[in-house]
Amino acid sequence: MPEAAAAEALIDLRNLAIALAIGFLIGFEREHTHAAEARPHTFAGARTFALVAFAGGLAGWIDKGFLLPAIALAFIGALTVASYWASARDETGRGGTTEVALAVTFLLGLAAARDHLLIAATGGVAVAILLSIKESVVKWASALTEAELYAALRLLAISVIVLPLLPDRGYGPYEALNPREIWLMVVFISGLSFFGYWLIKLMGGERGLLLTGLAGGLASSTATTLSLSRFARDGAGARQVAAGIIAANVVMLARVGFLLAAAAREVLAAVWPVLAAGAAVGAIAALFLWRSADKKDGADNALELGNPMEIRPALIFAALLAVISLASRFGADHFGEGGLFIVGLISGLADVDAMTLTAGRQAAGGGVEIIAAGAAIMAAVASNIAVKGGMAWVIGGRETGVVVAGVFAAIVAAGAAAFLFV
Repeated sequence: MPEAAAAEALIDLRNLAIALAIGFLIGFEREHTHAAEARPHTFAGARTFALVAFAGGLAGWIDKGFLLPAIALAFIGALTVASYWASARDETGRGGTTEVALAVTFLLGLAAARDHLLIAATGGVAVAILLSIKESVVKWASALTEAELYAALRLLAISVIVLPLLPDRGYGPYEALNPREIWLMVVFISGLSFFGYWLIKLMGGERGLLLTGLAGGLASSTATTLSLSRFARDGAGARQVAAGIIAANVVMLARVGFLLAAAAREVLAAVWPVLAAGAAVGAIAALFLWRSADKKDGADNALELGNPMEIRPALIFAALLAVISLASRFGADHFGEGGLFIVGLISGLADVDAMTLTAGRQAAGGGVEIIAAGAAIMAAVASNIAVKGGMAWVIGGRETGVVVAGVFAAIVAAGAAAFLFV
């Protein structure tokens, strides 16, 4: 046999072996699941799936067109339908996951034979994983409320459908309003909040106020501060509540760094010592307070967070982002760097993310100096922390407020020192 023909035969054998392995992997998962569910009769297991994938590979190898693969798929489909019809008469409410997976397995075997190995192998692993997480999917679906589901679908629809249609150019004074950039940042922030929200739901507030603060800081450090302060008002331990509040705001500092890494790395390079110094002080304080607190005191409270997938908060954030974009351009144009700094101080009273993204984008585009943008962002962070310190004092009481305000002052001081001397 010539070397070229031998090499081609080895490639064909490799592809068929991969097809066989893909079928066996998916079928083994089905066999394991059926055994765990104690099903007396199973439609297809490891051997059947392996044979179907191998049949797909052979069909693709023999016929480089689509006639033989189509005939083979139709034959397997007819057997599958007949088997499903027979078993469905004896088993009410029977699903068709295994039958659909069998058809997918045939196509994956065909893809492997046609030398689409990466798609076939990745698809095989993905199918096996998807089939194995049935209980988790049921659990997640049960945990999701109807309002959360509809809100998530609305946000996904607006993000996926509307975002590509928005114009990618500046409008308004100073051409500061770019609809696509603004909405892209809304989607980015909502996704980050979505992750924190579900982390809280999966972890539960009963796991501890410190962990709750860490997770809540991803969703909203302000909402977390408010909710934990209410715990202190209702009798939770002051040190434990303070540790959670401080942890949430340490996560907020990390979140600012993450946003700058995505929007303006030059600004991040200028301010990371500030963020790192403040986060280090806060993390040490939170850990100390947590270790010295009574864990039994108020650890079973549940964190109250609004649904971050609602459209209304996203639209409010978009409006806030647009207003701050205009205000920062106006302030920088008429009052120089001092105007941008003042805008940062004022906007930070309500939100840090909007100023972070606005100043970062403007610095990345050359509209403002990097140092000026960094100073405005740090001003927003400082004013935001001050507001939350007052919130903890007023709502959580003097004992909690003194601890939180003292640590927040140390965080701001550490950041200011790093900004001036590093």
